[in-house]
Amino acid sequence: MAHPFFVLLGLFLLGSLSRNDQTAVAAALLLLLSLAGWRDMLQFLDAHAVDLGIIFLVIGLLLPFATGKVTLAETLGGLLRPAGMIAIAIGALSAHLAAEGLEFLRLQPEALVGLVIGSVIGVYFLGGIPTGPLVAAGLAAALYQLFR
Repeated sequence: MAHPFFVLLGLFLLGSLSRNDQTAVAAALLLLLSLAGWRDMLQFLDAHAVDLGIIFLVIGLLLPFATGKVTLAETLGGLLRPAGMIAIAIGALSAHLAAEGLEFLRLQPEALVGLVIGSVIGVYFLGGIPTGPLVAAGLAAALYQLFR
């Protein structure tokens, strides 16, 4: 129990100090669930959290369609422009990298803490936002295979 507690506590502190709210909140929630002894909830999240997180991320990205801020005509017209074509190619590449990232994390779970620390550094020092850990894991997997 002590090891996971200290890892989560460290990630909570790191997220809080670096103003990486998403990491801090995630670590805090997992700490609370662990301390409360909610093993069933932790097992449920272990099985479904990535899928649920992706669903909520996609909901956030699709909201402009639901609210009418973006129309179908604008979308179709945008796909034919260079930015739209680049977006299609990068979208396909990032989906592939995310799949590779999931496999990498399954085989190298210890790399997860490094990805979170890298995300915290990116948020704090580079002004980034902590999205894309699966793509980051995919990039890590590609580099890992190059240097292996």
